[in-house]
Amino acid sequence: MALLDKLFRRKAEVPPEPVPAPLPEPEAPRAQREAVYREAYVTYESGYKRRGVVVDHNETGVRLRFPTNERLPDTVILMAKAVNLVGPARLVWQKGSEVGLTLIED
Repeated sequence: MALLDKLFRRKAEVPPEPVPAPLPEPEAPRAQREAVYREAYVTYESGYKRRGVVVDHNETGVRLRFPTNERLPDTVILMAKAVNLVGPARLVWQKGSEVGLTLIED
């Protein structure tokens, strides 16, 4: 009987998993981006120039797509005249052939 008691004994109940804390609300929503498909260029400090396409933009930043996955340097000169974004820009993120740039205020 001892063997049967061990086999068919009630198992201890498993406590429920704790509920994760809610994520904090963002302080301010990101500005809406205007979707476009316009030609743009970035120029490296060395003078190397790459052609890409503006996917979307707002007054402070732009998302570009390039034909290749080359890594961009931390700062570039952005020339996106079709959407009035021209000047020095800082790399915010890069995933594959897409990058996010923000304009550097002088």
